[in-house]
Amino acid sequence: MFQLGKTLVSEEIIEKDFVCNLSACKGACCVDG
Repeated sequence: MFQLGKTLVSEEIIEKDFVCNLSACKGACCVDG
């Protein structure tokens, strides 16, 4: 796990594919979830 600004990020995010609908959430799902 590493810190990106004020957010802790799991290293799994680098290894796993995920889908984020940026037009719907404006990136909030990437911060909240």
